[in-house]
Amino acid sequence: MFGIVRAWRRRKILSRPFPPTWEAIILRRLPFAKLMDAAEAHRFRARLQLFVFEKHWVGAGGLAISEEMQVVIAGAAARMARNLPLDVYNHLSEVVIYPSDFVNPEDEERNGMAGEAHHFGTVVLSWDGVNEGLAYPNEGFDPALHEFAHVLDVSSGYYDGTPVLHSGKDYEPWAEVMTRRYRELCEAPYDSFLDDYGCEDEAEFFAVATEAFFEMPDIMREQAPDLYAQLRNYYRLDPHQVVDENDHGNCDDQ
Repeated sequence: MFGIVRAWRRRKILSRPFPPTWEAIILRRLPFAKLMDAAEAHRFRARLQLFVFEKHWVGAGGLAISEEMQVVIAGAAARMARNLPLDVYNHLSEVVIYPSDFVNPEDEERNGMAGEAHHFGTVVLSWDGVNEGLAYPNEGFDPALHEFAHVLDVSSGYYDGTPVLHSGKDYEPWAEVMTRRYRELCEAPYDSFLDDYGCEDEAEFFAVATEAFFEMPDIMREQAPDLYAQLRNYYRLDPHQVVDENDHGNCDDQ
């Protein structure tokens, strides 16, 4: 019953014209969107549109939510999930945005957080952090990509670095590659292109690897081709050798 209602609501949302102001924001802030073919661009905008309308948006720390914030952050979620099933973000209900890095009152030892994801359906992001990720698109740091990777991960029921994969036969090679690459990072973090925060646990490894997959695909493909292949198969896209409009390197996807 709930699935029928959700499908009806989504058809209603997608029957509306895509807002021209949103299109202008995409063209100005999300250069990776220009590199998609027509079919992917359509799926990207549909998922962005659904994400904006379906999630509850909350400004924290005195921040007023703007249309640009919604489109930019929803754009990160849609970038990752444009080739995934529509329901991958169903369990995410709320996006909270702080103006800058924040402190979780339940974890005050971690200062200056740029993002966090909660199992109860909330993602918290720093707007400054989101903008920093977009300003430096080749460094493997993007809080929005990182936290939405956690959302995809917990769709399986656990934060364990393994989202719901497309086939039962995918789990064994996924576990072998991810476990081995996780251990290699933890054993020699300074020798890796991956951020050493991925050593925290398997869930953080998946999130860090996702950031690198979208922002440093050529490096990952060269240095960890098996990891690249697993993420390519999961996200159903191949960002290798697509260069952004500013010629900063091979960073974006098509």
